Amino acid sequence: MSKELSLYFHFPFCKRKCYYCDFNSFSGFDQLMPDYIHALLAEIKFYLPQSGKMIKSIYFGGGTPSYFPVNSLIEILKFVTTHFLVPGKAEITLEANPGTINVEDLIQLQEAGFNRLSIGLQATQNDLLRRIGRIHSAQEFYDIFELARETGFQNIGVDLIFGLPGQKLEHWQNTLHSVTEVGPEHISAYCLQLEPGTRLHHQVSLKEVSLPPEEEVVEMMEFTMVYLQERGYEQYEISNYAKTGYKSVHNLGYWLGHDYLGLGAGAASTRLGQRWANIKDPKDYIENLKKGISVVAERESIDKHTAMIEAVMLGLRLRSGINLQRFYDKYAVDLILKTQKDLESLLNADLIEINDGTLRLTYKGILTSNKIIATLIANL
Repeated sequence: MSKELSLYFHFPFCKRKCYYCDFNSFSGFDQLMPDYIHALLAEIKFYLPQSGKMIKSIYFGGGTPSYFPVNSLIEILKFVTTHFLVPGKAEITLEANPGTINVEDLIQLQEAGFNRLSIGLQATQNDLLRRIGRIHSAQEFYDIFELARETGFQNIGVDLIFGLPGQKLEHWQNTLHSVTEVGPEHISAYCLQLEPGTRLHHQVSLKEVSLPPEEEVVEMMEFTMVYLQERGYEQYEISNYAKTGYKSVHNLGYWLGHDYLGLGAGAASTRLGQRWANIKDPKDYIENLKKGISVVAERESIDKHTAMIEAVMLGLRLRSGINLQRFYDKYAVDLILKTQKDLESLLNADLIEINDGTLRLTYKGILTSNKIIATLIANL
């Protein structure tokens, strides 16, 4: 049984919800912020029996955590470091959006123990940012990045999205060039997912905006893999790139199937073969905790078959792939034999490869990863 644990705190508040976002986040709820912090503290007290576990990473995500008063964020972190075992090397990340944080905030956060920033940029063209509902300009990103460096942050990640409405290949190339010029340690480059129920989905369905053609989106992804590698960023997961020594410890924990506790409205947890998720509405979350009522909305046991499917889905997203012997030792399943119906054709098409006892996607396979993963898990 692992003695390590990761903590995730969800802050589902935004100044304005981005048009593409289907995360559990809300705008116009600012008046709930003080009560929400009290609720988070109340919830984590339920888990104090876990305080003997070593905390290897802490992640403040959202929503927009940096939209909260900085003293509230520090209060949460101090509670954790006081009641849990948090070594000095633990990765402590804050998601921050330009336009919601200033130099005084950064100084206080850095002094309090936050040692990693994940800055949401998405694109460096202001017209593209406006089209997706971002509240900031590209210059505000550059300003906050420079201030973060000046205040002592040596581990900064930047989130980007390609396939945006109106985006051309040259836009994306310029974005990658501009971002790598400032030199973050980590870059997440996600392909836009058009999610039902979002404002952007509605706009596309009404033909108010149009997305780039699929072949151009593929070109963007191909360019990303080559360009970032040339600039010293290792692609360690389909959408994530890092300089040496700066892979996201917290997110790697998710992809490797490690245990974590999620706190906050809509947060999910996985622990000792159980998975549960909290109620999503911040008002209900706050009220339940005021009354001492559980905030868990759903719970499930992760059986062996489910765990095995998830191990394949997540393992193939990692460039390190799936170690076939460890997979067999854990699930008593020979993955090669189990998937042989489709495996040979995928190998012949150069979409997957098997080297040194490891199964992984090729660079060509990454471009159609969802289809390949679906094909393989259909055999399980």
